[in-house]
Amino acid sequence: MLSLNSLAGWEEAVLASIAGATGDIEERDRQIERSGVYGEYPAIVRAYEELFVDAESAGEAIKRAVFLVWRGAVDLPAVTAIAPLPDGTVRAVVDALDTRERRGTMDDEQHWMLAWYHARSPELLELYGATQGLLDAAEAWNPAAWRDASITASGMALRGQMGRYWTTMSTSAG
Repeated sequence: MLSLNSLAGWEEAVLASIAGATGDIEERDRQIERSGVYGEYPAIVRAYEELFVDAESAGEAIKRAVFLVWRGAVDLPAVTAIAPLPDGTVRAVVDALDTRERRGTMDDEQHWMLAWYHARSPELLELYGATQGLLDAAEAWNPAAWRDASITASGMALRGQMGRYWTTMSTSAG
């Protein structure tokens, strides 16, 4: 089982790999596909799934996996390196998030992240089997609540693509 830091390093290596792709979006897509990089994120998400049972790492692993599921659904693979994820993988991530919500173990950060993702792609959770309770939780927070969160580069460091995304969001909102 890989650690959260190891997985963040793996994500950084994937992102560095796609940074070299050039040309328009179609050409970048072809280059990334030829390189085999599109096979990385299904494996990364599965590795995060393995951490869902680890009490110390589960919360963070679920945050990162939910982000990757969402980002893969809303953005182009040539931008994210996330090719379509297997349905079973996506359902497992949504189920884990659902379980955290039912148990009341989601923290504020997970709530404001979820509100943002859900507002940008409201059909995604339902499509993959989210319960009404999870949908209600996603809608209970203001999607712009992240603007009031203390998002810092150091707080988002070593958190994979999710950390990069939220660091960029916070600095561009500035």
